[in-house]
Amino acid sequence: MALFDPARHYPLSQLAWNRDTAQQAIRAIAQETVAQLQTAPLLSGHPMDDQALGSDLYFGKAGVLWAVNYLQSVGAIDSTFDVATHLDATLAQNRQRYPKVSPYPEQSSYLFGELPLLLLQYKLSPSEETATQILHAIHKNNTQPIRELMWGIAGSMLTAYFMYQWTQESRWQEVFQVQAGLLLREWQPVGEAGYLWTVDLYGTHQQWLGPVHGFASNLTPLLVGQSLLSEEVFQDIATKAMATVVQTAVTEEDKANWPAIYDADDSSQTPNLVQYCHGAPGMVTALALLPQGVNEPFDRILEQGGELTWQAGPLKKGSNLCHGTGGNGYALLKLFVRTGDQMWLERARIFAMHAIAQYELAQQLYRQLRYPLWTGDLGLAIYLWDCLQAQAKFPTIDCF
Repeated sequence: MALFDPARHYPLSQLAWNRDTAQQAIRAIAQETVAQLQTAPLLSGHPMDDQALGSDLYFGKAGVLWAVNYLQSVGAIDSTFDVATHLDATLAQNRQRYPKVSPYPEQSSYLFGELPLLLLQYKLSPSEETATQILHAIHKNNTQPIRELMWGIAGSMLTAYFMYQWTQESRWQEVFQVQAGLLLREWQPVGEAGYLWTVDLYGTHQQWLGPVHGFASNLTPLLVGQSLLSEEVFQDIATKAMATVVQTAVTEEDKANWPAIYDADDSSQTPNLVQYCHGAPGMVTALALLPQGVNEPFDRILEQGGELTWQAGPLKKGSNLCHGTGGNGYALLKLFVRTGDQMWLERARIFAMHAIAQYELAQQLYRQLRYPLWTGDLGLAIYLWDCLQAQAKFPTIDCF
């Protein structure tokens, strides 16, 4: 039984880790992005993508601005570019465009809506006016049925968590807990799988598993924001989550993978995607914050997911986070942080060298950057920074 499709991956080579090469790639990506923002601020789309660059966090300029600011703030690049000068225009563009592209026009999306732009605006220049707009946008998700990260309540919970971290104001903890309650009430037992959410998404009702649309995506704010929950509530979440991860895994020898969608009527389903958004890398990355040493089968299955990610090798879709080599590498970084085993860091850094080679080849072929944070070169730059720092802070999820 094959747990992945080799046609989606490149063979793995033992490329030697080189800190200078990684630092040079970060600088090159950032410098070209800043130069383009200064001369052609709308930014151009990329031939590898099937749509123009938007204004959102996932695929658009909001993600570009966030990434430049983040790389500046952590000291990864030496730049004085003023991100704030671009925010107002980008927010206006997003508000004009969002109802036209969103399947949920009344709902506040974390990856496609205005929430991250307002959040970045608040981070750069805190004001009560912006905070009120953020709170209003978060509250929209109290009445929407979408239970996942990209469009729904999991994303607005992340926003509330970050605002609480910055302000320590009780209103952010309160709205986080309200939405956590809504989320947990819909987390139901599903046969032998454990506990899953049935996600109302794009006109279907299915039990997605991954960290963008499904089970892992809804656990993400509950794990990142666990300090805002009671110990009793979090222990219950952790117990159910770990059992479900083990019971939905498909294993073979020392490897494990997960299907994109759980199907109780097809117990023989074989997963074939190995990327952040669907499959083992995303499951490992999103769920590595669950307690260690409490559930031995869970600890083992996470490492089996990392082993599959490693053996599958670099992704042909590019160097990006969502469905590329950089995103897969985060699973290896997370396992290093979780276990302390240096092997996972070494493997993550080898993936980094593969990703740099992919980025450089694309540059030669297309003569331009692939800008988006989640699907382009800026996400790679942040992954490279984490490899240099031996840390695992997935952008806009673990940090903002």
